[in-house]
Amino acid sequence: MSIETTPASPARTGPFAGLPRPFWILFYGSLVNRIGGVVAGFLVLYLTAMGIPLDQVGLVLAAKGVGALFSQPLGGVLTDRVGRRFTLMLGLLSSAGCLMLLGAVHSLPLLIGAAFLHGVAADIFRPAAAALIADVVERPLLTKAYGLQFWAINLGFSVASVMAGHLADSGYWLLFALNATGCTAFAVIVGLGIPKSAERVVKSTVDTPVFGLRALLRDRLLLGLVLLVLVHATVYTQAEVIIPLAIKDSGLGAAGYGSIVAVNGVLIVILQPLASTWVARFDRMRVLAIAWAVVGIGMALTGLAETALEYVLTVVVWTLGEIAMAGLLGALAADLAPPAARGRYQAAIGFGFSAAALTGPLLGTWVYQHGGPAAAWTGCLVLGLLGAAGALAIGPAVRRRIYTEH
Repeated sequence: MSIETTPASPARTGPFAGLPRPFWILFYGSLVNRIGGVVAGFLVLYLTAMGIPLDQVGLVLAAKGVGALFSQPLGGVLTDRVGRRFTLMLGLLSSAGCLMLLGAVHSLPLLIGAAFLHGVAADIFRPAAAALIADVVERPLLTKAYGLQFWAINLGFSVASVMAGHLADSGYWLLFALNATGCTAFAVIVGLGIPKSAERVVKSTVDTPVFGLRALLRDRLLLGLVLLVLVHATVYTQAEVIIPLAIKDSGLGAAGYGSIVAVNGVLIVILQPLASTWVARFDRMRVLAIAWAVVGIGMALTGLAETALEYVLTVVVWTLGEIAMAGLLGALAADLAPPAARGRYQAAIGFGFSAAALTGPLLGTWVYQHGGPAAAWTGCLVLGLLGAAGALAIGPAVRRRIYTEH
């Protein structure tokens, strides 16, 4: 087994201190990519503007979700077997191509096919980015590093949301072009800015079948955490599924949705750098439990909103929960993973979010249409509290694993 090198201990003063150059390359690349990442939040509005019925919109979103089930596992395998840089660039360039295809087709069968392909391509890069951070950042700084990466993504999101709402009024094709450009730019930044020597790929002495799938499935603690991530992410996905529908039903339109949801990114930009350092002092699973409960409560409060200001206040609530959990899941995956499986463990955690790209739209649109908005918001509350209870339940086992191995 090859041996990882450990970087010299950096100074740890301030929320931005102590992190190496490859991390900052990823940080700025993520920022550029997320400024262009405008399609997901407006896909429901784009499809309904084309005159597609809501139940068929759910099919298109579900096809994207089915594709997403393959995305992070594929990215995790490529990350550990081929390399971080290659997987990053492959995933980003593939995503750019699939986005342009999705924006170019109009019939329902082609939309479903293009959405599936985009789902497969969209998250291939994520395990590679997360594993590369674990390679180059000291373990005590991982929570801060993943939190700052989350901050970069949301700094871009806050810009993108407001900009996208106005671009959509001029033509939704602009959103697809901007999103594809952001993906391509991130790939170029990675290719030019991160040397291959930054990777710390550790080859396993045991080459398990099915790309290590058996080993992952034997890790019951990991599987429990993935299930809880899926529960939380199913709730969080409603920010892109039933929240835009609710805002549209209130007569506020695409620009109104973009401005309201931009509050999420603005709050994260203001609070996240300080919050990530502060949150790192506390037990991760307890913080996750509180955060997941707050997200569920904030989503449920959307059902009481009617005006733009009221919608903004609900966004504030669930954003505080999102800020609290930022960086924790990436750091947990890094702590739980053997060095030779960092990409696959990051992909397993990410799989919970990918699976929610299927469960979220299917459940959200079905409940909203057939059970009514009240049932949809109640479901968010129940799932949020269930996720919180689960985090508290497995917390002791997570702590034992981390303290025993590190």
